[in-house]
Amino acid sequence: MSDEVFAVVDASGRRLDVPVRGAGADASLAAAIWLSGRVSPPALCSGLGRCGSCRVRFLSDPPPPVEQDVEVLGRDAVEDGWRLACRCRPAAGMVVQLPPLTDATSARVRRAEPGTPFAPGSLRLAVDLGTTSVQWRLLADPAAGSFSRSVSGGASGSIPGLNPNLAPDPDRTGPAPLILGEGSCLNPQMGAGSDVISRVAAAMQPGGRTRLRELVLDFLRQLTEEAATRWGETVAEVCVAGNTAMTAILLDADLSGLAGAPYRVPCSGGETVSLPGLPPVWIPPQPAPFVGGDVSAGMAPLLYAPGSEAFPLLLADLGTNGEFVLAPDRERAFIASVPLGPSLEGIGLSRGGVAAPGRADRFTLGPTGLTPSFIGGRSSGEARICGTGYLSLLECLLRAGLLDASGRLAARPTPLAGRLSRDVRREGGGGWRLDLPEGLVLAAEDVEEILKVKAAFSLAWESLLASAGLAALDVACVILGGALGRHAPTSALETLGFLPPGLGSRVRAAGNTSLEGAAFLLIHPRWRTPLTEWSRNCIRVELTGRDDFTRAYMRHMRFGSD
Repeated sequence: MSDEVFAVVDASGRRLDVPVRGAGADASLAAAIWLSGRVSPPALCSGLGRCGSCRVRFLSDPPPPVEQDVEVLGRDAVEDGWRLACRCRPAAGMVVQLPPLTDATSARVRRAEPGTPFAPGSLRLAVDLGTTSVQWRLLADPAAGSFSRSVSGGASGSIPGLNPNLAPDPDRTGPAPLILGEGSCLNPQMGAGSDVISRVAAAMQPGGRTRLRELVLDFLRQLTEEAATRWGETVAEVCVAGNTAMTAILLDADLSGLAGAPYRVPCSGGETVSLPGLPPVWIPPQPAPFVGGDVSAGMAPLLYAPGSEAFPLLLADLGTNGEFVLAPDRERAFIASVPLGPSLEGIGLSRGGVAAPGRADRFTLGPTGLTPSFIGGRSSGEARICGTGYLSLLECLLRAGLLDASGRLAARPTPLAGRLSRDVRREGGGGWRLDLPEGLVLAAEDVEEILKVKAAFSLAWESLLASAGLAALDVACVILGGALGRHAPTSALETLGFLPPGLGSRVRAAGNTSLEGAAFLLIHPRWRTPLTEWSRNCIRVELTGRDDFTRAYMRHMRFGSD
């Protein structure tokens, strides 16, 4: 049985043999395909059967369709042999065809061109190992070695895009580091699901942790080998900042402490480790079971960089797991985490997609109705909405009066909402769908998913403030990282109730704070020990384990502020 295979034909026509049991005895066809390491994964919804991204066309006899095949793919597609791979089991002899990969799942930006090779020891690789995506940045640190000559394009430190947080501190001499290149792609483990819980569950299966680990190790080895080829020097050190689950899988640590209460941190971090085929890897400290090295790394520039933010500050790293730090000052910090799911990344929603060129990221409401704006302009193919686009859309619908605070269609819509409601299609069981321009759709269940995220966010915010003895307006700066960390729609965050009124002007969309922190800790290694000590002293605020969690959570299941 172990050598049984099925065939996958990718969009280029290449035929690949994939082991039937490669992802485990009970794995879905989706897991078997995208955990094989043979093809790049799309953005999947953890087997919920909603996103349609795992669709495959059977070139062999297809299995009988299930209800979700028809609902998501349509009857014509089902009759043409298309199925949701998350609803099928692999079997020997199957032949399935993959559609073109529509998500911009991989991007590489070259910041500098190779010139004369760098001196040994000057290259550093910063990595943000997220549950959904992996982002990286290659640096050359003149303080760790010297250039025999500046790279083409100018003297050291002149490359556009250099983060000021990486500028030399008073203990450093010489030129600032260079950003040689950076990039991002979906986490190669995506076949195991897009959220932390599904990833932990997959890792707990026999052989699961080993398979997931190898997928990431292979990717990291590829990055270091590409760097060595391009620049003629090996990478001297890597910093991998990830949440506790991603870090534990990378380090081959026992994940049982994340699988059930009482929760515990699988590995403490704050150390340099040896991983097969890689240079020394520094792992940031892991403050709590679901507050990991991505957050501690993100705090490093805020705590130690010259001219860092005013305190008190809140750092919210918003991915599939929401991780929060409320720091009244540089010595004290209250931390919390809460599951958010992948909807802020556009995953698992009826027309959702990860933020990429061609995705709708903003909506405006005018006399003619709703108008979407697309990242980089409208591209060909199926239109999708990214996380910030959903927040902007819901803000428009709330302001127009089509939706009420509970996320339902308003009982007494305004005249404007009445015009919008002409595009609402009622469905059984109280469901509905709103048809939007460019073939986009908003479904009732999409609104519910965003509302769940809002409830978790505002509950975490409220609980941290209470623990620290602060009022909302005492917070000088709110820093958003993760899925909302680049183009957060500030007005929408206030309208929907993610933030209390009056705090919108204090929000800073900081991009990938985890990656920035990993780069900072490579360039400023002297701050690693203080950061590890800071991590040990963090005060954990329990959310999901509190006795009144359900009641408190339901109180926040409303748009707007209480």
